[in-house]
Parts: sequence; C-alpha cells; structure tokens
Amino acid sequence: MNKSESIIELAKALSSFQSKMTAVKKDSINPFYKSKYVTLDTIWETIRKPLSKNGLSITQTMGIAMNEKSILETILCHTSGEWISGQQLVNPIKDDPQSLGSAISYARRYSLSAILGIVADEDDDANVATKPESKPLEKPILPKGKTEIEPSISTAQTKKIYALVKEKGITPNKAKAYLKEVFHKMSTKELTISEASRLIEDIEAGMIGGESALIKEAKKLGATKIKEDE
Repeated sequence: MNKSESIIELAKALSSFQSKMTAVKKDSINPFYKSKYVTLDTIWETIRKPLSKNGLSITQTMGIAMNEKSILETILCHTSGEWISGQQLVNPIKDDPQSLGSAISYARRYSLSAILGIVADEDDDANVATKPESKPLEKPILPKGKTEIEPSISTAQTKKIYALVKEKGITPNKAKAYLKEVFHKMSTKELTISEASRLIEDIEAGMIGGESALIKEAKKLGATKIKEDE
C-alpha cells in the first residue's frame, strides 16, 4: 500500500463512511461456487453518496508492471489532499480484449471493496483459496440423452442488463455481434447465469458500445421499467 505523508483526515472520513454504510445487497450468484456476490455497478450505486458526503473519492487506473503484466491501481482520495492506494494484478484467462475487459471488471470490484472495507462476496472460510488442487469429482451418471444444464439467466440479471444497455445506448448490431462472437448465442434468452454475469461485467467495462437488441430481449424476458433505487 502507498499513502500520503499523513492520512489523519482521510482515516477520520473513512471511519465515518464505514459507520454509516449499510450492507451491500449481493445481487448475483457465482454458479461455480454457488455463492452470492455484489456486482460492480451495485457497489457504486451504494457507495457514491456516502463517499461524497465524507469528502472521499475513488480513482481506478490501469498500468503496466515491470514484468509487462497489466495492473490496476485504486486510489482513495480525501478533500484534504490525503490519499492511500493499492495495486492488483489483472490476469485475464485468455489473451483477447473480451477476457481483459472481464478481468479488469473483476479486479475493479475486488480492489474497490478492499480499500473501502466492503464485503462483496460471501465468506467461504478461505476454502477456495486454500483448497489443494485435486482431481475433478466424477459427475453423476445421468439418464441417456440427458446432460447437466446450468440455470438460465435470472430475472434480476435480465433487469440489470436492460438497465445497463439502456444507459450505454448499445446498438442492435453491436449487441448481436457481441453475443454471437463471445457467447455463441443469438439472444440473451439463451444465456446461462454465469454467461449473464459475464455479460453484465463486460457492459460495465465498456466492452460493447451503442438502443439495443439486448433491450428488446430483456423486455421479452419480462423486464419492466427499472427504478433508480433498484
């Protein structure tokens, strides 16, 4: 962690911020670990006003480390000029823009939560981080012709996508091309829960640009007008 020479005023403001913060609603589910977590946009919706009231602000910028790996730097600033910062390695699964965008969103969410002391995921008692690598468990034998199916996109995810694409102004062509290229799907109705989570993070990261086919699909799935406080 790096910091200014003094963080006395920042520490007071951060203490005040944390004392007034309510629990951040975990609005998405990790399908692999069956755990709930908070999306990046939900964190920002929750913290924006409390931060401002306490003279605090956040900046997150990208950089390159000595080993040429991408890093994310998160800086918490106070109106007094005091600041603290931390860095996190951004490690995409694949070497393509879509994977990098998702990794950046992931890093932004965790770094933002860490520097403010927000719990964005369910506590798994360090099971995932400390669990030794082992052979995959055998899948149960399913009836002939049956396959294991991941749950489809949820209503909450549909509403979130509807709100995001409306805000971003995503064009139909951009939306269709992105769904086809990244997810190999023709509409959001075909997405699974994990794919919908990935799509939400990609939209937040600005991976898709332009009214959108996504809006139409969200409406078909039952999305209604999104309230500002949802």
